[in-house]
Amino acid sequence: MSRHPLTSDWYPAINKPAAVLHWLNHVETDAEFIVILDADMILRGPITPWEYGAERGQPVSTPYEYLIGCDNELAKIHTRNPGACDKVGGVIIMHVEDLRKFALLWLHKTEEVRADKAHYATNFTGDIYSSGWISEMYGYSFGAAELNLRHIIRRDILIYPGYIPEPGVNYKVFHYGLRFFVGNWSFDKADWRGTDMVNTCWKKFPEPPTPSSLSRAVENALQRDLLSIECAEALNKALQLHHERRKCPVKSTINMHSALLGMKDDESKELVHKTRNLPVPKFSANVSQFRHPKIIDRSLRIWMIGIWTLSVVGFLVVISMVLSSRKGETSRIKMTRKKKPYTGLSEKNPYEMEVRSET
Repeated sequence: MSRHPLTSDWYPAINKPAAVLHWLNHVETDAEFIVILDADMILRGPITPWEYGAERGQPVSTPYEYLIGCDNELAKIHTRNPGACDKVGGVIIMHVEDLRKFALLWLHKTEEVRADKAHYATNFTGDIYSSGWISEMYGYSFGAAELNLRHIIRRDILIYPGYIPEPGVNYKVFHYGLRFFVGNWSFDKADWRGTDMVNTCWKKFPEPPTPSSLSRAVENALQRDLLSIECAEALNKALQLHHERRKCPVKSTINMHSALLGMKDDESKELVHKTRNLPVPKFSANVSQFRHPKIIDRSLRIWMIGIWTLSVVGFLVVISMVLSSRKGETSRIKMTRKKKPYTGLSEKNPYEMEVRSET
């Protein structure tokens, strides 16, 4: 739902609360906790809610410190409990019963903030584009404040590629929302908005540098770049798996087709002619001894089927001939009986002849 069905407002970020509400209304689950991520996030490992302190009535999330609206009049306008507004979002770990109460309010508050164009300015929202783009984030924080859901804020769950990681922290989520660099190579999701990465077979992002090419001089920078490379490789790996599941044609076939399309008509015809006239390798007369066992078995089965078929046909022919001869003999007997002269004797009484002679 990128466009609002009632207001026609084009706002793809509303998908997040709308999708959560739809899921809750259409899916039966026995899960105690629900983990919610953004679309531009990659899960690096399992998230165990209780390891981060999540409880019913106390969700866990990651810091969004630029949500300055929690501290100014924006919160006072859109929530009755501005003091409970937490600057959080992105990764959300919430008890399913809390989520059932909260989901519809999250959607309504998102619509409410999105409609408040008078407070789109950066000094109210922290949105550098002053476009209301982060209305969904405020919808979450204001909705949670309404229900007095106070968050445990964890900094060890999510990391942006390009940021220097805290030593020893095993981050569970990449958030590739911003441009990040590894040397002269960089990646920004915004650069690819006009490219159909999903439906173009074997399409992928530019490969990042290899880990072996990185400098080991500064440990923090090394760990930062290694995480950035991991994120980029994960994106390309996901695209690779997606194209395989779509059963995209083999790359060599695509390359050959593209090459032919790029040639002039005469050049393509010449290439096809050359391909057709490639020499055929000659095999020796004893090539049969090198046949694969499966080929031999297949030939044997064919011979057996042929012999069996001929036997059945021969049997049917013999039976047909026997039946035909018997039919002819029966016909001759009937004809003989019809030609026999009448003697006046009854076949049923053989003594009738004697009686007649005496009289």
